[in-house]
Amino acid sequence: MRVPTGKTRTALAVLGWCCAAAVAVAVGLTAVSVLGRGILDGGAPMSSPEQVRRELARAGPTVPGDGPERTDPTGEGSSEVERTPGGTVTVGCSAEQRASLRSWSPSQGFQAQDVEDGPAEEAELTFESADTEVEITVVCDGDTPLVSTEIDR
Repeated sequence: MRVPTGKTRTALAVLGWCCAAAVAVAVGLTAVSVLGRGILDGGAPMSSPEQVRRELARAGPTVPGDGPERTDPTGEGSSEVERTPGGTVTVGCSAEQRASLRSWSPSQGFQAQDVEDGPAEEAELTFESADTEVEITVVCDGDTPLVSTEIDR
């Protein structure tokens, strides 16, 4: 039997590497195919355009800032959504003319500090970033929240 030369060894190594690569690609494609079928099969059926229209036509939540005031169906008075550079806050007044911060969400880069959420004569909150402070104060005029915003840069 003949001993393989350097060129033959190199050709066998390249051929072996190509075969291993082909097997690896085949195994990978098979695995992705099996996983894809498992992910896509058996899911909820796609909605028809008519179903989408019906869902969109249903009354949904209001978008912050759509209207200045809404009556709260829970009997807690009215509420208002205010957007500021520091974040968004939902404020409200009870039937007893007590101000409250119902929810707040700082903008990116800001944190909520010094929160006095009420109910009280006055509710306040400060959104702070490295270089800006946005102070929000809420008082009530009857059951209507009056919001003042002070921005310090």
